Amino acid sequence: MNKFKYVFPIILSLSLFATANSFAADEEKVSATSTMAGIIIGLNHYPSDAEKEKLKELSSDAATSANEKTIALALLNLKHGISDADRPKLEVITKDTTATGEERTLASVLLKMKHKPSNSDISVLQHITR
Repeated sequence: MNKFKYVFPIILSLSLFATANSFAADEEKVSATSTMAGIIIGLNHYPSDAEKEKLKELSSDAATSANEKTIALALLNLKHGISDADRPKLEVITKDTTATGEERTLASVLLKMKHKPSNSDISVLQHITR
């Protein structure tokens, strides 16, 4: 019975740490898509220098998914519209059933965007930033 008095608090503490780390990983993923949605909402022809730095960070972050990295790099290369080299990569994401809805939305918006997102696209993107 004395062992239980010491073991139970240790197990409880470890389970709380594991739960906190699990939520932290989910927040990182949301943060990458949310950040990129915010950048797209404010786009006017191409990302600012500060936005480019943030996109570089996202594209090299281990917590960023492969699809998010592809989207971040496409945004980095954006000049008035998506480059010919990035277009097929974004098209793959839009059809990828394993991609998140947010990833597919970001890719779709970028594929049809010319200079800046449409008002309807901004409305959709605002839901991602929440």
